[in-house]
Amino acid sequence: MAIEITPEQQIWVTTNEAEELTGYNRQYLNQMAHKNYRLPEDDRLIKVRMRSGRFYELWLPDLLRYIEEIGYGPHLDKK
Repeated sequence: MAIEITPEQQIWVTTNEAEELTGYNRQYLNQMAHKNYRLPEDDRLIKVRMRSGRFYELWLPDLLRYIEEIGYGPHLDKK
C-alpha cells in the first residue's frame, strides 16, 4: 500500500518534531538518523542532514515511507 505525501509534508523535521509526529522515541530517531548520516547519500533509507553540528533533521516523506514499509522500533508509551 503506497502512502500519499502532500506538499506540506515535504519538509525537513528535527528528531523532536519527528517524535511528536510519529510516536517514535526520540532516542531511536537520533540513532536511526546517525546511522543513516554515516552512509553514502545514495544508500540512505532516509535523507538526513546535520544542523549546526549538533542535531539531525530528517526528510519527512522518507521517514513516513520508512515507518510504512519497515515500521518497527521503540515507541513512546501510549498511556
